Amino acid sequence: MPPTSIRCPACGHALLTIDLLQIRQLQAAAPVPGPRVDAPLLLRIPEAARLLQVSQSKMYQQVASGDVPVVRVGQSVRVARVELERLAGTPATPGED
Repeated sequence: MPPTSIRCPACGHALLTIDLLQIRQLQAAAPVPGPRVDAPLLLRIPEAARLLQVSQSKMYQQVASGDVPVVRVGQSVRVARVELERLAGTPATPGED
C-alpha cells in the first residue's frame, strides 16, 4: 500500500504523508497496556462517571437502581474499578475474559 499524501491545493506540495501500512505494523507491535498499579480500587461516584463518560446524575441513577454495584465504607459510597471495567466490557487484567 503506497503512502497517502495530503497536498496543498495552491501549489501541490505534500503537506502530510501517511504510510498506513507502517502505522498498522506499529499498532500490531505495540505492547498491550496492563492495569495501572497506582490506580485506586474504589472510586467515588463522580470519578466513576468520568471514567465511563456519563453524567454524574446518570451514574447516581445507575447506583440507585442497583445496575452498578457499590461498596460502602462507613457513610461513603464507592464503586469498585473492576465493576466499571466489567460494565465497560474491558478486562481488568490482560487476558482476562
